[in-house]
Amino acid sequence: TVAEDGTVASLAVRQEAPALPVGAKGEAVLRPHRIAVGAYDLVDGKLVRTQRVELDVVGESTQVPFPAGTPRPAVILLNDDDLSYAKVRLDEQSLAVVRDHVGDFTESLPRALVWASAWDMTRDGELAARDYLELVLQGIGKETDIGVVQSLHRQAKLALDLYADPAWRDTGLARWTEAALEHLRTAAPGSDHQLAWARAFTLAARTDAQLDVLAGLLDGTVTYEGLAVDTDLRWALLSRLAATGRADEKAIDAELALDPTSAGEQHAAAVRAARPSAEVKAAVWASVVEDDKLPNAVQEAVIGGFVQTDQRELLAPYTERYFATVKDVWDSRSHEMAQQI
Repeated sequence: TVAEDGTVASLAVRQEAPALPVGAKGEAVLRPHRIAVGAYDLVDGKLVRTQRVELDVVGESTQVPFPAGTPRPAVILLNDDDLSYAKVRLDEQSLAVVRDHVGDFTESLPRALVWASAWDMTRDGELAARDYLELVLQGIGKETDIGVVQSLHRQAKLALDLYADPAWRDTGLARWTEAALEHLRTAAPGSDHQLAWARAFTLAARTDAQLDVLAGLLDGTVTYEGLAVDTDLRWALLSRLAATGRADEKAIDAELALDPTSAGEQHAAAVRAARPSAEVKAAVWASVVEDDKLPNAVQEAVIGGFVQTDQRELLAPYTERYFATVKDVWDSRSHEMAQQI
């Protein structure tokens, strides 16, 4: 709580236990945690930690011995320094600040903790996918850790594909894809960030103009200084072109001729399965679920190609078939093959 003069009157950590799965026995348990609570303020445009309190969180509410008379910090970060394994939430004021300043933490760890908290909130339906996207777009350009950047790429795309309001999804995907292309154009030549943005753009490209860029990267008519279009990137480009109907069997065979390896065979199988055709999907389903002749690695690749989130109408008929089949598959196949299916 905050006093009338803007200072902290009291600070408490509230803990909730996750609900047990339906049908599970026992009770939800509140566990003790050793955490740090960090106070961050904006100093010359940067979020700097100004205070830190370490304590044990026990039970539903734990008072934090915060110094009396301290002005309300811009951001209060629970589990600062990542001392415990816990899902944390930001209070409303802290969340409002990080929406504009997540990229302005002077240290990488608190920034990573905020990213993780925002993603948890999105997955749990507490933060809208469009708000998560805006948070990512606001801060990712200042993120220096390539691992974090790649994680944000995956999560932003996943949020748009699976969590976003269907009526808004196309708007969000358009915004994300345009931002990815702009970051690709402006990233440092030859950097890991440039390659990561090339992959992010490849996975999301959807308009004719965007797909023309992918086709140009594949045939060499489009280049970006420092970007090496290696074998793996070539297959990614071709996969997206195939999934959108821009690459046919002949193009896949030609690429496989350039990469006649076991990895190339797996890539080719995945790309063939990605094509937007009812006949293709039926043949893939039969090869995986009914025939039981594919090697493990090829089966995994084919399943990955079959599932394209923007082919919802093509995949819809397989929902009922999946649930009708999955128990028999689990009972009759090896553990690894059944788990993949």
